[in-house]
Amino acid sequence: MAILAAGGVALAQADLSDFPLGTTSMAWRLSGSDVSAPQTLRLEVTGLEDGRYQVLLSVEAEGTPEELGMLGFLGSAAFIQSAGTNVDLAALFTLIKRRERLEVGEEYALPGGVIFHVREEAQVAGVTCLIGEYQTEEGRRVELGLALSDPVYFVPLLRVHGEGEAVEFEMLLVEYRRP
Repeated sequence: MAILAAGGVALAQADLSDFPLGTTSMAWRLSGSDVSAPQTLRLEVTGLEDGRYQVLLSVEAEGTPEELGMLGFLGSAAFIQSAGTNVDLAALFTLIKRRERLEVGEEYALPGGVIFHVREEAQVAGVTCLIGEYQTEEGRRVELGLALSDPVYFVPLLRVHGEGEAVEFEMLLVEYRRP
């Protein structure tokens, strides 16, 4: 078992400098047991010839003012916290930053004593990902997909299971277009 350590809190998996010239389009479906309708987070990253980038971020959501109160710039992290999942974002950051070192079938110790098991390599919206899982202190099972083949700004898969394996929250990459 390997031990992984890192600091910081973020869901960003790729740096803007990882994106090629042209427009890379991504879309995630966000849903949860506390949300009346699934939401869509869209991101376009355009690499410009002069080394700069243009970013377009949009959120499609429907709900009451209380349900939509988490929206804001890069509101997905707030959504994860507000959806009743309380996922430890520091643990996710550790996995994201070390994903190239992870191997299928292996287990990794994370900060706080959490053990992450890498289950398989799979495709999510055409992106090759490592899929793994860990248990939270509260007994929730968290599935996580980490992009290997392409730059994906947020994680391609984040699924939180509660009691009886019911899905309490899901952030799933449903569209990925390369330039």
